[in-house]
Amino acid sequence: MKIATKARRCEGTKVHQMNNPAANTGNEGYDFIIKVIQYLENSFKIHFFITPKDFDVLYRWYEKRIPVRIVEESIAAVVERWSQKNKKISSFSNFYYEVKKNFETFLQLHVGAESRTGPPSLSSVVSEHENGYEYVYAAWENFFENFPRDLAALKEDFERVFQQLRNKEKVEAAPVYEKLVDLFKEDETLELKVAVFNRHLAPELRKPVIENRYRLNYLRSKYNIPDFED
Repeated sequence: MKIATKARRCEGTKVHQMNNPAANTGNEGYDFIIKVIQYLENSFKIHFFITPKDFDVLYRWYEKRIPVRIVEESIAAVVERWSQKNKKISSFSNFYYEVKKNFETFLQLHVGAESRTGPPSLSSVVSEHENGYEYVYAAWENFFENFPRDLAALKEDFERVFQQLRNKEKVEAAPVYEKLVDLFKEDETLELKVAVFNRHLAPELRKPVIENRYRLNYLRSKYNIPDFED
């Protein structure tokens, strides 16, 4: 009897995790979701209670690999239309059809361009790859030229990351991110923003991992820290 009950409980947990994107979302997914939430808040000062349904909408956009730019442009278009009609945004579901439409257009244009030009040549792929590295290097050089005094304690860490990128070595991002968040653990402004962010989340979404990703994204944005991955 006890074994059967335990089995049912485990099965129920698996079903809950399958139906609950918040239980399965990794750091990359949280980054995407929080960036979209922060864009809505920072660009339009729009806040509403974020439910598991909202989280599900955001997670599906991430799962479909919809570019953040497409999502942001869709949000901006809907906000402008609704404000003209004095309609209030109350959920990320309000942006669902605009995002869907714009992403479909994006895919059609992408496929159309490929069909007209054919597969990219090796030289164009190499050129695009090299240009990507040049862009990354330029972002980091600009970061060091205007290095924030608030991050002085982490300058050697960032220099080491940049050197690893230049050498095309594996970058250990997690320790640097942990140091960055820890550096501001008593920052009242940041903690207030986290508290406000949490108040707008449904209780089941208030997880330490989401809080930490919010802190990290806020600091990366505030100090223009270039992206780097493990």
